[in-house]
Amino acid sequence: MALFPVTHSILSQRALAAEVLPHYFGGSPSECRLLVRGMNDTYLVHSEGTRYILRAYRHGHRSLQDIRHELDLLQYLHSRSIGVAAPLTRLDGQYATEIQAPEGTRYAALFAYAPGHMLPLSPETAGRYGQAAARLHAIMNTFVSKHRRYQIDLKHLLDDRVPWILPLLEHRPEDQLFVNRVWRFLREHLDSIAPHLRWGMCHGDLNGGNCHTDNEGNLTFFDFDCEGPGWPAYDAAVFNWSVRDMSDRHYARQLWQAYLDAYQHVLPLSEMELASIPYFVAARQLWLVGLHCQHADEWSYGNLSEAYFDRRLRILHELVHEHDWKL
Repeated sequence: MALFPVTHSILSQRALAAEVLPHYFGGSPSECRLLVRGMNDTYLVHSEGTRYILRAYRHGHRSLQDIRHELDLLQYLHSRSIGVAAPLTRLDGQYATEIQAPEGTRYAALFAYAPGHMLPLSPETAGRYGQAAARLHAIMNTFVSKHRRYQIDLKHLLDDRVPWILPLLEHRPEDQLFVNRVWRFLREHLDSIAPHLRWGMCHGDLNGGNCHTDNEGNLTFFDFDCEGPGWPAYDAAVFNWSVRDMSDRHYARQLWQAYLDAYQHVLPLSEMELASIPYFVAARQLWLVGLHCQHADEWSYGNLSEAYFDRRLRILHELVHEHDWKL
């Protein structure tokens, strides 16, 4: 009898310890525990007193070319003394391990554990984060890989995402029309200014997380799963997007200004790039909602409640109001 189709499996931590980790550690005893279940699944690994992170990429989420590009980028940044959680090679010199899961082929990669703890946000730490993000962008500009990677362009941010949202708003026709209009508005305006924006490598998720700080204040970036060629202005806008949901709006503005001032001290943004920030914040919001809707069959439609759409669409309404966008 054929196995019943699976959308997304959770790989056994015991099997990973027994069958995958020996490719990296040989016969050394290793412990593997599921840490985070998300777009990809993250496991905390202990081997000979040292912590590592094992990522099991979701089937169909990233191609092997995409994954190899990400691992190349991390190796490059590590070689340039940028604080990143670098990938580790297997004993045979390879970085990725192929796994035949019930839903199809998946890949796993092992990374160094980022030292320290999550960065607590304050104007001071937001400034350090902005400075580090600008340095990251500057170094990534010189990176070249033989492996292909998808682009963080308007197709990726908008056209591939919004069509997943609209059917789930059929019971909210005014919101459905609003989202469709915002999509068209952003498409038109970002298309017109895109030729005037710098293009380069982006982390893709510089939201204030995906970064640890140690006791000396050194920052280590991790989770480059969203990396790719794109607009650095978009990457900077992601931090603005991340603090917009804070209840204390005045404090959120302080954090953003501290981030922006520090970023510009290292890598100044042009007037056109600064003007693009609100558009990219809105595009980021549509990208995230579209991603959630696209993967609802894996993460559950129950998460897409009325409260969820109220909260997510509120930010778009606020942006339209603040900037007097004529939809």
